Amino acid sequence: MSDGLVDVTVEGNVANVMLRDSARRNPLSDAMIDALTTALRTSEVHAASVVVLRGEGGFFSAGGDLAQFHASLTTDAMSEYEATESFRVLFQVLESVPGLVLAVVEGKALGGGCGLAAACDLVLAPHSAKFGCPEINIGAFPMVIVPPLVRAIGARATLALSATGTQIDATEARRLGLVTEVFVDDEFEDEVAEFVKRMGSRPRHALTLGKATVRSAQTSSYDEGLLMGSVMRALVFAQPSFHDGVSEFVARTR
Repeated sequence: MSDGLVDVTVEGNVANVMLRDSARRNPLSDAMIDALTTALRTSEVHAASVVVLRGEGGFFSAGGDLAQFHASLTTDAMSEYEATESFRVLFQVLESVPGLVLAVVEGKALGGGCGLAAACDLVLAPHSAKFGCPEINIGAFPMVIVPPLVRAIGARATLALSATGTQIDATEARRLGLVTEVFVDDEFEDEVAEFVKRMGSRPRHALTLGKATVRSAQTSSYDEGLLMGSVMRALVFAQPSFHDGVSEFVARTR
């Protein structure tokens, strides 16, 4: 699938989603938001064990489209609220993807781009990558992306990143919990390919049910989380692939 701004290609159990506005550093314009939302709703993405999201041209995303913002400036708060609807829906649709969503961040992930990475399940980056929320520098604040940032790095770190407008490197982003793995730049593509291959080989039902369990635990009580874990365990343990895995392990260790 391709609509010019977003490409979706499938390799086995992996769906690759590519932002393709590299000349402008893949900003989250209205058109890009709509194209990405559509891509994330496709059957190809929902059938994948792993979904890899990255930006073309060695740059993940510069975030909001300032030229678009400038063209639509208004003092009508209701109009501004309505303008955020598609952006909010994008994050809801991303949350609904059953498989493991992996952000591959090269260059920079700024503003909404940083929030997009935070909303993914795992993030891979080379040492040279940068992350930040520079909205404060133009008198704004990354309001809509606060929830995924808080979930990824906590309230205090989110406030610090947003209030200072500071850009952090991949090593610091990993320390905060925003990045999962940091690789040497020269080895980045090989490391990403190996990581994706390894994740793609995992049983889909284990990944999807496991992800659902983690998500549920974030919003439920402790007891509800334990109950959900018990239900999901029963579903996983009833799968033939689990039976095969256990049998193979026992055979190897005898």
